[in-house]
Amino acid sequence: MGKLFLQSIKNLKKCLRTCQLMAVFSLLLSSTVGCNLDHKQPNLRINQAPILESSTYQQCQPFDVDHLSHQGTATQPWQIAYLFKTRSDPFWQQMEQGVQTVAQELGIKTLVKFTEEKPNTLGDVKKQISTILELIDNNDLDGLVIAPEDSIQLVPIIEKATQQGIKVIVIDTPIDTDQILTFVTFDNFEGGQILGEWVIQKLTQSSRRNNKINILILEGSLHEENTIERRQGFLEGLKRANKNYSLEILDLKSADWETKKAKMITQAWLEKFPTIDVIMAADDQMAVGASEAVQEANKSGIIITGFDGTPYGLNAIKTGQIDATINQLPRTQISLITQLMINSLEKEQTTLPLCQLIGQEQTENSLLITQDNINEALNP
Repeated sequence: MGKLFLQSIKNLKKCLRTCQLMAVFSLLLSSTVGCNLDHKQPNLRINQAPILESSTYQQCQPFDVDHLSHQGTATQPWQIAYLFKTRSDPFWQQMEQGVQTVAQELGIKTLVKFTEEKPNTLGDVKKQISTILELIDNNDLDGLVIAPEDSIQLVPIIEKATQQGIKVIVIDTPIDTDQILTFVTFDNFEGGQILGEWVIQKLTQSSRRNNKINILILEGSLHEENTIERRQGFLEGLKRANKNYSLEILDLKSADWETKKAKMITQAWLEKFPTIDVIMAADDQMAVGASEAVQEANKSGIIITGFDGTPYGLNAIKTGQIDATINQLPRTQISLITQLMINSLEKEQTTLPLCQLIGQEQTENSLLITQDNINEALNP
């Protein structure tokens, strides 16, 4: 498995180099000239916004809910530690709440830790390594569920944990080792695709006369797998559903998952681009930042979409700040992942798929949240 992930990373680096070349050529050409994103779809164009391809998830299979045969409480109080990213992020807060619920339901012992520093910094990686070391040295762990801050630097400490007999499930961000049980993540591509299709449906239902749609995209961390998959799925959804419009990606910028930064970027966009129809944000917090900028500029008619379905995002839909989001159902995710861990512990199961995706089929709920179903989402 490690070789496959390593190849995926190499493929991604190759794509980054390609995008750098695209950026150079875009500077040589007039800034008003777009290039075709897809030769088969000449009505979807990109202007000054390099699009990265992602290959890591190509090895993934749908999460097999039917094989979660464990029912009721566990046969013994397994000790499972969960190491999430930032406590301040609403998504990881919901994950923690999900752990508390599933621990009571299954009769297991759980320990939740967070990487407290700002995401995507070397300090975070170092702290996460030291936290894992503390967990495996000072606790009698049976299992570890971890959302890595880095796919490479954490390999030695993860392998140390597995060598001590601790079963490890990696979530959210892949890691380059074959010594884990499996990598489980939300199907970000599917979520993005659902959003893209909904945007076209929303535009079709409107009374607009102009057949050109100008789109802006707010990324999380520019080269992070999650944000790439969400954007690529969104673009695929646009292409699949579009029949009547000329779609132009005006720009794409990273706001690093931050509301304030997303607001600043959107403010600059509002000054630069006279006509904006859609702003797609890779999470709810950035979507709210974009909405604040739009409202302060007294603009209207711009569709704003988020991603995550956190209480923060759902309330933003309820109040009309943003138009749609994708509900990742974090509590459902962590319940499925924990059941998988217990199955592996009790059956001594060691062979699982390389990578597993949790999507709409596995959650049995609608991932798309809009004004049409916001009350149901807020009161499940």
